[in-house]
Amino acid sequence: MASGIYRPHIMVNGLTKRYGRLRALEDVSFTVKGGQIVALLGPNGSGKTTTFKCILGVTEFDGSVEVAGTAVRSQGKKARHLIGYLPQTPAFDPSDTADGVLQFLADLKGADPRRVDALLDRVRLTDERAMKIGEISGGMRQRLALAAALLADPPVLLLDEPTGNLDIESRKQFHELLASLRQEGKAILLSTHFIDSIHGLADEFIVLEHGRVVLDALADELGNKSGRRYVVNLNGTAPTAFLSALSDIGVGPERVAAAEADLEELLARELASRHGNEQETQQ
Repeated sequence: MASGIYRPHIMVNGLTKRYGRLRALEDVSFTVKGGQIVALLGPNGSGKTTTFKCILGVTEFDGSVEVAGTAVRSQGKKARHLIGYLPQTPAFDPSDTADGVLQFLADLKGADPRRVDALLDRVRLTDERAMKIGEISGGMRQRLALAAALLADPPVLLLDEPTGNLDIESRKQFHELLASLRQEGKAILLSTHFIDSIHGLADEFIVLEHGRVVLDALADELGNKSGRRYVVNLNGTAPTAFLSALSDIGVGPERVAAAEADLEELLARELASRHGNEQETQQ
């Protein structure tokens, strides 16, 4: 693992953004550490995209944002060099090739052009490097966009709905890439509407609602609070006898999966619990 793992790479404190009288963000605070994937969740208009814009330093804001120790408000350009950004819909010329795009961007960013070959291999596009972008699949285009975000080897990745237009298999491949980047110590903040697809991938979940953080919970905390236990009773047959019967027909215990609540249900339950506690405190 990278030496910088677990060091905070994104620090957001009291982030507030107003558009006239509209408060898009109100006192938002969180951190993303190296070696961590944090999922930013919330309905449309909750403030996810605005949060990304503030971290990138492309819009003014109140509060403070630091990227790998660099203050975004005073050193925006330097901070952006430390971020690999993947927009929801990457803008590539369909007549360009995968190799050509990365070579051009490497030159533009001042990145080592020798990284292009390694990155194409990493995102499994070596065989497609000479193909025109208009001829490759959506999943391949997203992996190419991830390679582009990694050209300068940034410590931080901001991914805006990175798998929104992908099928299940392409989404799985993309998530495998993200898991390997976490192992290297990258700090990854991603927004997504596909909540259950990131169950087992994200380490922490931050839920925004009307520009405020309404939930910030570690994945382990949610899992431990699920509280679900299932008992199967078939006409009084004891569990041991039932498992023995399964074994006799070749179904071993490794193929008996424990049922658990899906992520969306766990998040909703936790939100409801916290809302109830707040009401009791106010009474």
